[in-house]
Amino acid sequence: MPQRSRSRGRRRATPLVSVAALAAVGVMAPATFLSSAAAQPVPKDQLIGGLLVADLSLDGVWITRDLDGDGNARDAGESSIWFDASNESGLPEPTGSPFSLFVSIDRSVFVGDGGTDSVYRLVDLNNDRDANDAGEATVWFSAAASGADLATPNGLWQDDAGALYILTAGTSSTQDAIYRTIDLNDDGDALDPGEASLWFDLQSLVPDSSAFELVFIGEAAFFVDLLGSGTDAIIRAVDADGDGMIEAGEFDVFLDDANPFGVAIGLALATDGQGLYVMENLGSQEQILYRLEDLNGDGFIDAFDEVTELWNESLVPDGVELGSSNALAVGPDGQVMVASSGGTAADNLFRLVDVDGDGRFLGAGETLLYLDGGDGSGDLLDNPRSLAHALPRVGDVNADDRIDFNDVLELLALFGPCSACPADQDFDGDVDFDDLLLVLANFDPRG
Repeated sequence: MPQRSRSRGRRRATPLVSVAALAAVGVMAPATFLSSAAAQPVPKDQLIGGLLVADLSLDGVWITRDLDGDGNARDAGESSIWFDASNESGLPEPTGSPFSLFVSIDRSVFVGDGGTDSVYRLVDLNNDRDANDAGEATVWFSAAASGADLATPNGLWQDDAGALYILTAGTSSTQDAIYRTIDLNDDGDALDPGEASLWFDLQSLVPDSSAFELVFIGEAAFFVDLLGSGTDAIIRAVDADGDGMIEAGEFDVFLDDANPFGVAIGLALATDGQGLYVMENLGSQEQILYRLEDLNGDGFIDAFDEVTELWNESLVPDGVELGSSNALAVGPDGQVMVASSGGTAADNLFRLVDVDGDGRFLGAGETLLYLDGGDGSGDLLDNPRSLAHALPRVGDVNADDRIDFNDVLELLALFGPCSACPADQDFDGDVDFDDLLLVLANFDPRG
């Protein structure tokens, strides 16, 4: 698709604390990010920097933010390109088919692209709200460089050791698999000897596998598998013997479409860290969002109290369409984003907010139209395939897209131990002087 010319109007904030001063106390400077040894999933309550949207048709990743607090990102200045073929790192057409996104605690964002059979590692080094500047995008893992089959990298997840798991559905001539990749020498990629391994050989172990999405809850991996002409299912896998790969007997069907609970399984899968979120993805069928939690710990969904209906398509606002729902994202305060695609009227994103505190989204005012492909935001919404809640810019404690004295005050008010706290800028579990230095180093009240 032809690329649009865009004027991003970049400029760098002027630090009030020098990079040398930060280095002297061991603090991350604005133009660096944490080492891969510290990488892991980000606590949901720290993901307050907006929503990343990867679109298959528009060949890009956008950052969207509700800056005026009206519940959506449909206003001027609330959405902008975050990464695409205009990047100055020299990566040609890296988002021809962006199937997957993952946000790491080291502030990098991983994008799995089926057009180039690659996974990219992106980081906003200059804190300007995108990863399109020189040096901000690198190849983490690719078919060309590794020889691995990576035709459709449509599932990404990172564990506490910094290993990134890549699920690929394969094609008729390539392998269905989950690869485990890790940057052992801290050079920013997983392309060196010993840094990648075949973790789950789906091609051999799961007949007719056609896998989508990938999440972990603890040591257990979950993914959707359409199983060819078989019954759509969610597969659960655990490396029980710790040998670094999944073998026969270490995986099973967690739930399939033949279940007695009425749960229809589609392509999208998400987690809040304890339960799974799943819904049918076909606009021609009733779409209901369910939360699944294995309460008795037996490795299956086998009781009605383990299934909760959270939302259904009857709650879509009047005059708005719900098309095929191929992506979900669970964010801070339990909110859920639901992607929709189809014709222009169905190219939408819905934001589900638990207003009444009952743990579901069935009440009045709990379904918001976050983005509408037909209202002028269509230049960033045509076929949304992956969603991920984002971290705010370094130093933006209150996520208002400015780094000013309000951020300093909020940080000082939270000084001390703070679990999953947005003021904990270096993610060490404490709000302290190191975090204050990061705010001051990026101070720019002009936005």
